[in-house]
Amino acid sequence: MNVIKYLLELHARSVVRHRWWILVLGLLATLALGAQIGSLRINNDPDLWAPQNHEFTRTTRELERVFGGRNFTIIGLYPTSGDVYQPGILKKVQAIQQAIEAMPQAVRRNVVSLGARRVKDISATSEGMAAREMLDPIPTTPAEFAALRQAVARNPIYIDALVSSDGRAAAIVADFTVDGRDAAYAPLHERIQEVLAPHRDATVEIVVGGQPVNAAHLEMAMQKMPVYFGIAFLIILAVQYFAFRSVQGMVLPLATGLLAVVWGLGTMALAGVSMDALNTTTPILIMAVATGHSVQILKRYYEELALRAPGAIDLRQASREAVEASLRLVAPVMAIAGLIAAAAFFSLLVSDVEMIRNFGLFAGCGILAAMVIELTIIPALRAILPPKLPPALRRQDVLDRGLARLGVWLTDPRHARRVVGACLVMLAVVSLGALRIEADSSFKQYFQPDSPVRQADARLNASFGGTDSVAFLIEGPTPDSMKDPRVLLAMRHLQDFLEAQPHVGKTQSVADLLARMNQAMHGDDPSRNSVPTAPNLAAQYLLLYSLSGDPEDFDNLVDASYQRAVVWAYLKTDSTTYALDLYQRSLPLIAREFPPGFNVRLGGSLPQTVASNESLVATKTSNILQIALIVFVLSSLALRSLVGGLLVVVPLAAIVLMNLGLMGWLGVPLDMGTASITAMVTGIGADYEIYMLYRLREEYRRHADLDGALQRSLATSGKAVLLVAISIAGGYAALLISDFEFYPRLGSTMMITMGASAVLSLLFLRAMVALIRPRFITGVTVPVGALPVSTS
Repeated sequence: MNVIKYLLELHARSVVRHRWWILVLGLLATLALGAQIGSLRINNDPDLWAPQNHEFTRTTRELERVFGGRNFTIIGLYPTSGDVYQPGILKKVQAIQQAIEAMPQAVRRNVVSLGARRVKDISATSEGMAAREMLDPIPTTPAEFAALRQAVARNPIYIDALVSSDGRAAAIVADFTVDGRDAAYAPLHERIQEVLAPHRDATVEIVVGGQPVNAAHLEMAMQKMPVYFGIAFLIILAVQYFAFRSVQGMVLPLATGLLAVVWGLGTMALAGVSMDALNTTTPILIMAVATGHSVQILKRYYEELALRAPGAIDLRQASREAVEASLRLVAPVMAIAGLIAAAAFFSLLVSDVEMIRNFGLFAGCGILAAMVIELTIIPALRAILPPKLPPALRRQDVLDRGLARLGVWLTDPRHARRVVGACLVMLAVVSLGALRIEADSSFKQYFQPDSPVRQADARLNASFGGTDSVAFLIEGPTPDSMKDPRVLLAMRHLQDFLEAQPHVGKTQSVADLLARMNQAMHGDDPSRNSVPTAPNLAAQYLLLYSLSGDPEDFDNLVDASYQRAVVWAYLKTDSTTYALDLYQRSLPLIAREFPPGFNVRLGGSLPQTVASNESLVATKTSNILQIALIVFVLSSLALRSLVGGLLVVVPLAAIVLMNLGLMGWLGVPLDMGTASITAMVTGIGADYEIYMLYRLREEYRRHADLDGALQRSLATSGKAVLLVAISIAGGYAALLISDFEFYPRLGSTMMITMGASAVLSLLFLRAMVALIRPRFITGVTVPVGALPVSTS
């Protein structure tokens, strides 16, 4: 320990002595890292949200490779008068179809409407069967329109998919590819709107929905993050001014935070990590935490300056001595607290979800950057600036007086027992809410009910089968497996089961087309709208179809070898809980109906989100235990006491349980944003406990009076903890104004958790210490007067 003490003293003297060089080097490092920030890009790739080894994710990749279908967009045309069977509307459908197909991002086989070449009327002829394009040509006479209505009616695969059942709306269903590593949906959405713009007039309303539309509006919310960051900056600025009532006390902590953000962003850019929905909020976290560390050491600097300033001949020299003293006293706890917080975030790098890994890397690097900056650049700057004691340290404010009374009250054993008992009872009651928590993600629920996204989605869902989908990938053992009557019948049974479920508006498969062919070949007898059951009959129908149709017409339903097919189910909800339940309830039917050797798997954008939620639930407990173990081991080593490690971990465990409990009672689901709060709370909460225990032990070693040490530490480190909690909660309060619910939910949960964390640190932990009087605090004393007495 003498070696560590010597190194810290050497570091403190070096920072003051070489203050100008440190500032120059810090400036160069900031400029170098800041120059990298321009290369950061928004990445909204759905793969960032999903565990890549999950069955649903692997199936989704296979589906996308063979059939597409990952970025379905629905464009609904609503005539302002009449139905869609009029020349002007049908011409718009055909023109939009062609324009979408021409887009480089379009998956052409999955762009379908009444105007698509692959959308055909299957009908019987004297020679067998014919397949004719629905809009070739566009009808112009009443008789031709009547024939078109009949054609649509006898091909039910298109009803509620391309035309609403009442004929009042028509749809163009499109699918797109988006580059994975720099996936951005806002440009795609903008291009779609450009395609639609010439067709918007008084005769029609055009409504757009689907996953790319939702993702594009998420990016629009992400692009507002600099505004929220600026608001958070102003809130934290106000907190710092309240704390110190001085320009230096207000600016220096925020300088630490801003530099840490720049360093963190620069490191991200160098590591090739993009900005995603979760880590766009991390600059607020880094700024708030870095500011908090700075508050701890700045408050100590002012305490040390207050001891030296009276009677000092050279106030600047007294300031430099105060800088050295504050570094010697606070650097160890700052380094330990910073390393524990960073380790908690870096532990997320083992997650199988890339977005969580990115968040852990960014936050961990930002915390380390803040620690380095606060131990080098900021004290060097303080040693240069003219010293001045802030008014807040020359007189007590309402916070000081309140904490002083609380300190006296807590040292009474009766009150301490009541605090511990009340906290345990409250924890037990609140924690019961964790039993009610659900892992559910509904992307559309992040938008306000009256938002254009939700309104468009509701209208499209009312007119068509659904704006969300799941896909059942069916794989056979050999080519032509999908022509097996047993498999086709199993597909129809699966579709019948799915369509009988709530929120399922439509299903589609190659079995629908073969059923229509079978009906056509039997004189359009409605009772023969069923899959062909005779061996080789499906193959014969497909051969007849190919004489007038195109074999590629079915590319979005079955592959060229007929070894793999897909059953699409269109849903009117994007709840992951519902999608998973739907799949699980379909498994017995799948096992019963499909022949041996056939494999049926679930995929699609919604199941991929299900995979994310399953991963969160499966790894949540292990992640919490992992972080708790890291905090316990490092805290025990730092305090040289297993009891000390427990005193750090127990309040953190209480905070995590309260966080989950409150989410359960308030009906907040476990999703990517709320799940990340555990790591935030653990890393930040560890700071509170470490700083408090170190200051408590220091005060006891000066005075050998635990009650007095509890009171003085509450007025010093306790006040700093409260200010840090207010800063972090205030910073995240900026997210409350976002109209994308993901961010207000994250902000409000963080605010509540920070408040609970501060209360537990100020009350529960101190009451526990007052009752158990741990030996790692009371075991070693220093005679009164051996060390200078700090005041605040």
